Amino acid sequence: MAEAAVVLALGKLVTSFGVSSLRTYLEKEPARLPDLPYTAKRIERELDMIHHFLSQVGTKIYSNKVLEGWIVRVRKVAYRVEDITDEYSYNIALEHENHFKRLIHKFFYPTAFHRIAIELKDIEEEIKHLSQLKRDYREMFNELLDNTSDSAHIHLLSSNGSPHAVKGDDIVGMKEDMELLGRWLDPKELDRTVISIWGFGGLGKTTLVRKVYDWEKGMKSFDCYSWIAVSHNYNINAILRQLIQELSEDQSKIPTDLDTMHHGKLNDELKEVLSNKKYLIVLDDVWDTRAFHELSDSLMDDKKGSRIIITTRNNDVASLAQEMYKMKLNPLGNDDAFELFRRRCFQKSNMECPSHLEELSRQIVNKCGGLPLAINAIGNVLAVQESKEIVWRRINNQFKCELEDNPGLDKVRSALSISFMYLPRHLKNCFLYCSMFPQDYIFKRELLIKLWIVEGFVIQRGQSTLEEVADGYFTELIQQSMMQLVENDEIGRVVSCRMHDIMRELALSFSRKERFGLADINLETQKKDDVRRLLVSNFDQVNQLIKSSMDLPRLRTFIAANRVANYQLLTLLISRCKYLAVLELRDSPLDKIPENIGDLFNLRYLGLRRTRIKSLPISIKKLTNLETLDLKSTNIERLPREVAKLKKLRHIFAEQLYDPEERQLRYFRGVKLPDGAFDLAQLQTLQTVEATKKSVKLLKYLPELRLLCVENVCRADCATLFSSLSNMNHLYDLVISANDLNEPLDFNAFNPICTKLEKLTIRGCWDNETFRRPVFCEYGANIKYLTLTFCKNDTNPLPSISSSVPNLIFLSIRRGCWAEDIILRAGWFPQLRTLWLGKLEELRRLVIEEGAIIRLEVLLLLSLPSLREVPKGLELLASLKKLNVTMQHHELKVEWERDNWKTKLHRVQEIRF
Repeated sequence: MAEAAVVLALGKLVTSFGVSSLRTYLEKEPARLPDLPYTAKRIERELDMIHHFLSQVGTKIYSNKVLEGWIVRVRKVAYRVEDITDEYSYNIALEHENHFKRLIHKFFYPTAFHRIAIELKDIEEEIKHLSQLKRDYREMFNELLDNTSDSAHIHLLSSNGSPHAVKGDDIVGMKEDMELLGRWLDPKELDRTVISIWGFGGLGKTTLVRKVYDWEKGMKSFDCYSWIAVSHNYNINAILRQLIQELSEDQSKIPTDLDTMHHGKLNDELKEVLSNKKYLIVLDDVWDTRAFHELSDSLMDDKKGSRIIITTRNNDVASLAQEMYKMKLNPLGNDDAFELFRRRCFQKSNMECPSHLEELSRQIVNKCGGLPLAINAIGNVLAVQESKEIVWRRINNQFKCELEDNPGLDKVRSALSISFMYLPRHLKNCFLYCSMFPQDYIFKRELLIKLWIVEGFVIQRGQSTLEEVADGYFTELIQQSMMQLVENDEIGRVVSCRMHDIMRELALSFSRKERFGLADINLETQKKDDVRRLLVSNFDQVNQLIKSSMDLPRLRTFIAANRVANYQLLTLLISRCKYLAVLELRDSPLDKIPENIGDLFNLRYLGLRRTRIKSLPISIKKLTNLETLDLKSTNIERLPREVAKLKKLRHIFAEQLYDPEERQLRYFRGVKLPDGAFDLAQLQTLQTVEATKKSVKLLKYLPELRLLCVENVCRADCATLFSSLSNMNHLYDLVISANDLNEPLDFNAFNPICTKLEKLTIRGCWDNETFRRPVFCEYGANIKYLTLTFCKNDTNPLPSISSSVPNLIFLSIRRGCWAEDIILRAGWFPQLRTLWLGKLEELRRLVIEEGAIIRLEVLLLLSLPSLREVPKGLELLASLKKLNVTMQHHELKVEWERDNWKTKLHRVQEIRF
């Protein structure tokens, strides 16, 4: 967004040109650049005023073409400021290196800083011109600011202010939801009940609720009814007045001074209207919990069975209802989606799709992603078209363009665009960034939050790290229905999500309009100086870039998907795109990196995961701004000593997977680190390091680590290793892997003053008293995830684990066990949600006593060849939702069938046996 671009530029101006290093340098060279800091300060002041103006304008940007054009210019200037300040900071850093290097650069510095000064002067003149343009069009700008109504917001209301009537053919694939909602309105529950229906725009929330509301109103199940369209810019007093008018039985008794009543009097009047009444109120399209809280005290609960239904796109608002009365709508399945389209599009032909159009129809419907609003809209558009294959094929091929500018799809654009417009400011750039990735791309939290950080989208908040703040952004986008949840991890944190296809298309249109980034486009038709971020996913785009000699002077982010990057492209990127901050090349068939990669002075993220790279060039040491280095599953076994120069590194991923089936203890290998790497004070992630006599000792110099994986650990080095780990107060996720199955790991020296450890993985054996050691006795309650593999111990650790680590949510025991029987006693693991037992060849019996693992939801019994009977006590697991048993013994299978266990466990939602 333009506003965010200005904020980024402002931040860099302050930190770059406001530091004492600049004043010190200028004192040495008084004749060289006397006006540079003053020019920067003037630019900062002007940008600050522009920022305040953009904040005041808000979403009205999109309703005024003059303002839109002006903002494009603002954004370009902000980008120039960001680029030049990054270049300046780099040159200042070089100037502060040792005296010998300053002598080498004595002819370079005057030229570099002189060019920076000229660029800043040019930027200052451009900003002055922008200010003059704003003055020239003052009348139009003032009119925009004075207009208090927000034209971007669309109310889907008819002329008399009531919601659109629902046609019968609008309701497809919602029968079960309608029946459930009807049951929730049943008067048997006399307490006032809040019900929420939520999901992103266009899913049919209002349609569903309207159908049930009209039915209840026809049946006269309640004493009075009201439907309120709350929207984003609600007026609480206007809502109170509408409620009083609609809920009053006798309209003649409505106070004549209702329109002038103050807030307190309106509250009292509504309470009187609702006194001793059973009412049904729908609050449609609620964006903020405050709207409900401001009304709640006035909505009486006289134990008559009253109901309040809330429709919303926001999970926080949906959570105003109890979990049992919270309904999340999902996109329609393929069959229901096509059925709805058929009803809408072919009304004139008995709703039958002509055979010559069926395949194209299905392709068009698939592009709607199960979104009822989009299916209805495109059905209306096609209903008036000729039933010719060439016409339908054109619309199918131009679907993206149709979505962007076809008047018949206005409602789709409005319903989804408003979700974007009213996103909190800090989420808009993050959302647009996601749109650049390929369709159906699964976003991993780990990758996305690191990219957001290096892009500058994440702002420090209190004592939280940038990663923790970005993690909150990731969750917010899902809660606001802008992204679709795909998977949670074992302790409930979001792992991955995806973007709905139509939401992505609209986001891409915003992204192009904002000059934010490009994806899935023909590069030959684009203005190259406007390209800020670029994702390429096919070889045609790569060939276009090579053919044009990479003429992208302002490019800062390059992401290659689908293995399309090659060495020639990478060479061009390095030589022609000097401001690159993000270079993501994972899975590309690269086996070497150009020697001059160090010329990318601004590079903050280098992603080479699953490439064939064997080594890094010496010039890597010049990437002094690098924050993330991803070498996971490459052929690099040892990091070069030059990595130690990269003092801003926060994340290193560098393990290699040798045995995907995990048959060997050392199925993955860590890298060897250079000595100086232990001076990387900002490092938060180190995955994975090979344990050596020196490395286990020097780990104590990395106190900021949050995630650490150490492999090939000898018992003799355990005391030193765990003494080092005891200094890591922020450690959250720890993986320890032994080098020998016959040498148990010794945790005795693991005695931190404090720890935030929540996830622990141990590969190999451990001492019998391990889970009674200080770290577990004092901090074991913090641990929620525990994985034990290759644990061929001779003593049952479960009694000590259950007492020292009582809050486990996930427990996995694989490849190794201490006995032929595992018995889970009453009271053990009261918070456990997932139990995974896998590849335990000796395990013959599993017993679950009554009162054990009382909250278990997922039980995985995978590859247990000696388990010959159904686990005793399985029927006691009242919370069980998923049972997965694979490669079972023949006798176990016979017992399962003979005793009809599938019927016994009928309440379990998913059984795989």
